Amino acid sequence: MKKILIVDDAADSRLILKSMLRNYDVEVVEANDGVDGWKKIVAEQPDLVLLDLHMPHKDGFSILEDLEEEWMGIPVVIVSGDSQEETISACEYYGAKAFLKKPVVLEEFKEAIKVLPL
Repeated sequence: MKKILIVDDAADSRLILKSMLRNYDVEVVEANDGVDGWKKIVAEQPDLVLLDLHMPHKDGFSILEDLEEEWMGIPVVIVSGDSQEETISACEYYGAKAFLKKPVVLEEFKEAIKVLPL
């Protein structure tokens, strides 16, 4: 069974993403900030990370940089309300596989998580 980690400081966003995954045969792990998210990435070795950008303590950009530095090879889909062109470009530069704007549209979500063969 594939493991997906949702890292977002907004509980409602985590709940929405989790509900979008309910029809997939996956284990969902959650983290409510970047520090907890990084700890769970290291400990759980998820197959995919759904990552918010703007969080307290450690933001999504830092996690993307850490993943690149550690050569972990875990695919990341950014889920953020910050959809400025420079933000999207920075995420692509640091290896994000897809970028979803909040509020997330189900069809776009289904397309984005195709980076993980389910």
